Amino acid sequence: MKQKLLNAFTLFSMFLLSIIYLEILFKSRVLTFSLDLQLLRVILFSLSYTFFVMFFLMFFKPRTVQRLSLFFIVVVSFLFLNQEVYHSFVEGFYSFRVIGDFTAGLSFFSDYFLALRFGHITYFFPLIGFIALLKFNMINFEIEYGTIKQPLILLIISVLTLSISVQSISDKNNIDSTDVPLELIDISDGTLINYNDVDLYTYVYNNQEALQKFGILTYTQRDFFNLFRKDPITKKAYDVLITDYLENRDGHSDNNMTGLFEDKNFILIMAESFDTFAINETLTPNLYSLKQNYAYFENYYSPLYYRSTADTEFLAQTSMYPNKNVTLSMDAYQNNLFPNTLPKLFKDADYSTFSFHNYTDYFYPRGDFHLDALGYDQYWGSEELGITSNFNPDAMIIDHVWQSDYDLMKRAIPKFINDNQFFVNLLTVSGHFQYTENHEMAKPEYVAAVMDYLETENLVNDVPDDIVYYLAVQMEFDKAIGYLIDALEEANRLDDTVIMIFGDHYAYGITNDDIWEYEDQYKIDQDELDIHNVPMMIVSDETSFNGIHSEYMSSIDILPTVANLFNLETNYRHLFGNDIFDSQENVVHFANGSLISSRFRYDSMTQHYITNDDTVTDYYLLSLNTAFVNRYLYNVRILEYDYFKKR
Repeated sequence: MKQKLLNAFTLFSMFLLSIIYLEILFKSRVLTFSLDLQLLRVILFSLSYTFFVMFFLMFFKPRTVQRLSLFFIVVVSFLFLNQEVYHSFVEGFYSFRVIGDFTAGLSFFSDYFLALRFGHITYFFPLIGFIALLKFNMINFEIEYGTIKQPLILLIISVLTLSISVQSISDKNNIDSTDVPLELIDISDGTLINYNDVDLYTYVYNNQEALQKFGILTYTQRDFFNLFRKDPITKKAYDVLITDYLENRDGHSDNNMTGLFEDKNFILIMAESFDTFAINETLTPNLYSLKQNYAYFENYYSPLYYRSTADTEFLAQTSMYPNKNVTLSMDAYQNNLFPNTLPKLFKDADYSTFSFHNYTDYFYPRGDFHLDALGYDQYWGSEELGITSNFNPDAMIIDHVWQSDYDLMKRAIPKFINDNQFFVNLLTVSGHFQYTENHEMAKPEYVAAVMDYLETENLVNDVPDDIVYYLAVQMEFDKAIGYLIDALEEANRLDDTVIMIFGDHYAYGITNDDIWEYEDQYKIDQDELDIHNVPMMIVSDETSFNGIHSEYMSSIDILPTVANLFNLETNYRHLFGNDIFDSQENVVHFANGSLISSRFRYDSMTQHYITNDDTVTDYYLLSLNTAFVNRYLYNVRILEYDYFKKR
């Protein structure tokens, strides 16, 4: 019996040290590591999970225990590794709710391996150690229970340890009226509901914060059980709460930009991976000319949410946040009623509305969403435009054929250029990663032009290949923009047309280190927030509007800003973004809780902030984040209950 207990203690110690090691490693590599009470709580949770594992294993014979132990170490190691790799793509953390379309995920399986780095091997040190112990016979799996009382005692210890871990979570509100003057608290969204760490543990309303405070295993445990959790508030009660919330939000007042573009045509271009360093006087002269001669928004950010391009599209078209608890908001809510979308606002003003994209609906159901939910009059994907034919969905798992933005313009422009008044939405794809010589848009003449430019600038040996090919594929987008401008001018429609161009997200197909090394104008080195600063420009004949705009804005602010510029009738209380020309300070909110405005920046990853205003304190930033949590959760309830349709 003593030998069995010693064997069990040895195995228990190995599991516990492995879990604690992996939690600390993940914090150090992805989040923020510090010796504090949060780390102590993570260790306490780890202790409880180890007790549960041992409770389960001690029912089995040695051979089975050995296999299950190996399986446990492998699964846990991959759990931590996969969260880091996933975060490197979308700067978020996956959950059980967003497993979604397995085949769509398989189509990017090769990209997973490209994202692996040498440092990731550290996640397998526990596995390597376990195998070493096996090889040298330093571990004995003879741990089977000897009496009927033993499993009961171990189960009680497991539950008690978990209970103590949960009880250690503070139920104190994060802020209260004594912490910060009332006039400094963001109450533009009505009543401020305060959340504490118990709420975070229960609802996991912020994945990153839950990971930071409770660790990966606890986050995974809460994420799994929340699949089966029922909301304690009824839909009828939520209907009352949402109505009260929306009615108490701040409205919108006219400003000096209201109606500036009234009755003009509008072309909105969301450009794939369009980053600041894609604008180059030599390589992309059309884009460079537009930036120099028209309105450029130097503080536009396109934060990554949960499904990158699709979620940026959702933000821009609806001024609502995507729901992190569904696989894809565009798919989950395509039957919802959205009364305030860009095409519906323009249709109400007697515009014809069109949407074009030079790719298929394999990943995202754009055809249905754009027509049924957003309300476009017509939608053309690459198949409808004749860009792709004989489409084989099975081939997508091993190959992506990225299409030409220039072809998109040639085929799309004739369909709207002669309409009396039009709103056109264009989604490009030429700039999509991976940036290699095999990219369809990395044409030899483009690559040669990039190499000539780098040689002229004495950079040919300093720029990595992925940036070379990235610049090459963006030349195709520049060619498309040049064609669009020429076509509008030839049809005598340029003066009465406004063009807005913005990046859907930064060029995350390139490592951040490579971007920081190459881009030295808009990307502050090692700054994880400024990496999301991407181009936004507006082309119009309003010369007074041209120049550099310093207003801070993000994807969710596009709709209300456009509505104001075109004097479109809408209920601004039902929008979750802001008109950036409104008098109030606009704050860019990131999905992980980070914040940027003209007065401050707060990085939730490092939990540090920089400010140029003494009134900005950590409590003030906490109030802004609490207000954002309120706004996001009400936004989610509106989506889940299809509130506007019921009203």
